[in-house]
Formats: sequence, structure tokens, C-alpha cells
Amino acid sequence: MKKDTQIRFGLIGCGRIAPRHAESIVNLKRAKLEAVCDIEKKKALDFAEEWKVQKVYYNYLNLLEDPDIDVVSICTPNGLHAPMGIDAAKAQKHALIEKPIATNSTVADKLITAFKKHRKKLFVVKQVRYNPAVVKVREVIKKGKLGKIISCALTMRWTRPDEYFKQSPWRGTKQMDGGALLTQGIHYLDLLQWFFGPVEKIMAKTDRLGHKNIEIEDVVSAILKFKSNALGTIEFTICTYPHNLECSLTVLGEKGSIKIGGDAVNEIELWKVKNMRKPKISDGLKPNVYAGGMYQGSCPNHIFVYRDLIATLLDKKPVKVDGKEARKSLEIAMAIYRSSELGREVSLPL
Repeated sequence: MKKDTQIRFGLIGCGRIAPRHAESIVNLKRAKLEAVCDIEKKKALDFAEEWKVQKVYYNYLNLLEDPDIDVVSICTPNGLHAPMGIDAAKAQKHALIEKPIATNSTVADKLITAFKKHRKKLFVVKQVRYNPAVVKVREVIKKGKLGKIISCALTMRWTRPDEYFKQSPWRGTKQMDGGALLTQGIHYLDLLQWFFGPVEKIMAKTDRLGHKNIEIEDVVSAILKFKSNALGTIEFTICTYPHNLECSLTVLGEKGSIKIGGDAVNEIELWKVKNMRKPKISDGLKPNVYAGGMYQGSCPNHIFVYRDLIATLLDKKPVKVDGKEARKSLEIAMAIYRSSELGREVSLPL
């Protein structure tokens, strides 16, 4: 592809996250939203009208047959990400998949293998990595400014009311949702391994304490041991009253202590680093707000994901987050579930 080529996207799934993808595509000069698809005809037609898209499909396999589409953006329920991605690879399309890439590591491996076999590129949405606060703190850690990392603590005190799960029948199910860690927590599990490297062992407990009509967990406590010997903790819940209270990551090192907090690890709340003043960073994008402010999601940095995708395809830049990279956070989640199920510590890789 030449640098002046326009990448043509087909968007599968016109649900809640789809507008973030459409908005990103239409605001980039080297991108075009070629087609949209949803099994609900009215939803697909309304979405196409809103974003001025001419091609509308109701079966994603028909969209995959469209020769005018270079990349498919998969924005469907969690359990469909991997099967649709595998079909995209077979159809010789590149794909950008929303988190999580699969609901378990085995299926994720099949997805990764499919793209390797068919020589197409798999991109995964990890937009939290683009938060200015996250970028700065990772840079400081990787440059050794904190010295040896002693411990870290991920705290997610979020809420997802019963109404959230009633909005879509797939939410809260083991088969199509997979778990709250996969839907709400996966971006922040990703930061743990992105900041501190591979996790070696996990001891965890999960439970369902605040919701009666779902099949998945709504509270998690875990202890992690990294290969670097640093220790980490995870406190996660979607039962917080009356709304989201905190999403933070605290890092304690030999030469410094830092806490990234705010609603979605988007603010530097604490900065005590030897011989280094607290840096000035841009505010970044605010977290998605839902249900009239009752709860929030991650910061919608999708446009940066798309910019990097386009740079890979047109400018031969490396893929920022591929399937193997995205699998790392999925494996942490799987290890947490496995540890809770067995009632003992588990080692990674599983």
C-alpha cells in the first residue's frame, strides 16, 4: 500500500462502543468507513444513516466477502470476537478487535494462529495505554527512575447496576461475556504486565456478591508475583455504591512512589520520585460516561489506536498491540479464575 492510500474499514456490530470506532475512522484522512453490519436491521440502518455509510450488511460473512474492505473492526459481544476474527483472517482481511480478544486463552491461540496462517494483521484495542498519565508513568518506570519496583496495587471500585446487565442479554453470561475482569478489568490488567513485565504466580479469589441475575463474578481479590520478584495486588469490584469511585494503579519503587488515579487511571494523584518533579501532562480524553453519570468506562482513545493501525499498514510501522500482546492480559484473567476455582496459587503460563 502507498502512503496516500486510504484504508477502508468494515464495522461489525453497531452497539455501544461502535460510535467510538466510527468517529475515529471518519476523522482520519487516510481512513474510510466503507460498510457497517449488525444482525438487527434497524440498528444497522440507523447507524449507517448517522455515519453516512452506503453499504449495510446484516450478516458479517457477507461483509467479509466485500472486496472493497481492507480491515474489519469487530465490536460485537465478547464471545464473538475470536470466531469472527478467525473468519476475517480466512477472508483475507486485517482485523481490529475490541477487548477481550477471546473469552479464554485456548480460543485466543486459535485466533492468533489464524492470522499468522493467512498472513494478515491482527490489531487489538488497548486504548488505555494512550492515557497521558499512563504513558508518562510507564516511561519513568522503563527508564529506571523508580529503581527496583517493590510492589504495585491495582484498585478498581466501579459499579455496574442490574440495569446494565438487562440492557443486553449477553451481558453477565459465561458464554458471551466471560467475566467482569474481561469486560471491565482487562485494560487495567494489561497495564500491570505492560508496566512490570510477566506475571509468574497468582493467588486469587472471585465471587458474585452484589448481583443475583448474572453468571459471572462481580468482586475479585488477587495477589501477583512478577518474574522481577515484585509483588502486586488487585482489588476489583463492580458493586461500588452509589457509582464509580476509583480506578487507580499505585507503584512503589526504591526511589519513588507514584499513584495514577482519577476515574480511569487518567490522572497522576501522587508523585514522589527522587530528584524528579511531578511532570506536567495533558488532560487527555475524559472517560466514557453512562447511565446519566452513574458509572463510567475507560477513556475513549480509539482514534490513536486507528492512527497506529494505519501507520502499520501504510507506513510499515510495527503493530503496537497484536494478538500475542493482548493475550498476556487475558492470561492473567484466566489465571485469576483458575486460582479461585482451585483454591490455590497457580503458575503462569497456564
